[in-house]
Amino acid sequence: MIRVYFFAKIKDELNMDFYDLDVILPCSVSDLRNSISSELKNDELFSSDYAICAVNHEISTPEKIVKESDEVAFFPPVTGG
Repeated sequence: MIRVYFFAKIKDELNMDFYDLDVILPCSVSDLRNSISSELKNDELFSSDYAICAVNHEISTPEKIVKESDEVAFFPPVTGG
């Protein structure tokens, strides 16, 4: 299980700050994106065209491996105050 944080419009659309995703770790960012998209039933919100994924405060590629102790966040490409 990993806690996934949401920011800006993603947070507003889901009406939640974070979600505890039950996923087998380690996994890739791509796998994580697919899992959360499926679980929250929102393909558009988590599409790579709409949402950026950061792992440990660094923008991550789809191939980046996520481990249990990592901090994961999704946010749109442009965020404001």
